[in-house]
Amino acid sequence: MPDLNRTSRRLILRSHVESGDIQALAENNQWEFLGDIDRDPARGIFYEAKWDSGDGGSVHYVVDEFADVCYMVAANEDSQAANRIAGIIESALPVWTLDEMLEEFDVSVYPAGWAKSIMRLGVGAPLHAVESIVTRAEESTQHTDSPVRRAAVWSMVYTAWPEFESALTRVAQEDEDPQVAREAQLALEQFAENGLIDL
Repeated sequence: MPDLNRTSRRLILRSHVESGDIQALAENNQWEFLGDIDRDPARGIFYEAKWDSGDGGSVHYVVDEFADVCYMVAANEDSQAANRIAGIIESALPVWTLDEMLEEFDVSVYPAGWAKSIMRLGVGAPLHAVESIVTRAEESTQHTDSPVRRAAVWSMVYTAWPEFESALTRVAQEDEDPQVAREAQLALEQFAENGLIDL
């Protein structure tokens, strides 16, 4: 993942985006290819390609097998520069908008679709808390199916919003599935390590 301090939101690509589309975008914007990282599922490493965006920042393409999405993200010490590059990506490639992700969540009634849509919302969420996502993620932690509750916990990990502290605490203390409870506790510890909350 990007190593600079500030990134844009992750722009989740539609499934029909091909590598040639991304390569053409990079060439059209004269981004210099810096290399890629091969996937290593055993070590939790996803495939990632990286370009120098020419303004002191970088552009990353990630195949996130855990969340089952592909996304692009811009990184730069200047958040406005990162967001400017994100805007270029968003105008050139079909990406999931927030409204589309919310709509997809709202029509997902079966557990598998629910889990996928809440995970997508977490990965593609804005950098700061949005009530519509917070509400849906918290609702998902109370689903009867544990895979949906687990996906909700991980969606909160991706957003890294301190607003999720109380929901994660409740799941860590009360969820009937030990794995879900443990992952919620690990999420809280990660939030604390990153200075998002005090434990």
